[in-house]
Amino acid sequence: MSRNQAISLDDKQQQLVDRLVETGRYDGASDVVAMGLKLVEERERNAQAFTQDLEAEVEIGLSSGPAIAMESAEELISEFRKNR
Repeated sequence: MSRNQAISLDDKQQQLVDRLVETGRYDGASDVVAMGLKLVEERERNAQAFTQDLEAEVEIGLSSGPAIAMESAEELISEFRKNR
């Protein structure tokens, strides 16, 4: 089901659409908007996958056992410099 909906573009956005259409890369403003939405959809899918992967890694870390104290960054740098 196709539904037309008006959108408003600022001058900079309109100039971009016009330039893309004038180069022949797109047949019209609708094609430009469709490509933009396709890219937004892809970005959202990637962000969702990243978040799911991150949550899975957090769960692995939490289930690996109790937390243990680690050296501070300063201690690690100091130890590195001693062993150079």
